[in-house]
Amino acid sequence: MIQSKQSLFLLGALVALILMFFFPLASFIGVKDSLILSVQSVHSLVPDTIFPNSLVFVLPILSANLFVIVFSLISILLYKNRKRQMHLIRLNILVEVLFIAMFFFYYVGNLETLSGGSASYKAGIFMPLIALIFLMLAYFGVVRDEKLIRSADRLR
Repeated sequence: MIQSKQSLFLLGALVALILMFFFPLASFIGVKDSLILSVQSVHSLVPDTIFPNSLVFVLPILSANLFVIVFSLISILLYKNRKRQMHLIRLNILVEVLFIAMFFFYYVGNLETLSGGSASYKAGIFMPLIALIFLMLAYFGVVRDEKLIRSADRLR
């Protein structure tokens, strides 16, 4: 049923990931440069300075975010096929964990080096964590429904 708990959890993950486009992930204030990282670009706060290849630099996290958004929406619509829904939610969880790891291990290190300062995390960094929690809750809900259906089939 499309109004089930796991559909609401998937919708929560979808909303959290869409909100990432409106909030910056982190700012890097340093000696060399001051940068703000968002999902779609890297902005320099220094006047007359443009971060080279901003879109190419953030393309992996942008594509991972769009991937999870699209497949969360598809997972909501696959409420009748629970096995496929479980596979898509597991794939979304994997991509979301890769997104978080990529952000902390690659982007923070590189931008700290470029700016010459340390990272200051903004509100947008909590959105992937919220989405990951919602995806895990949705997965556990689908597993619980699948067990319930299997036990009902055994009783017939």
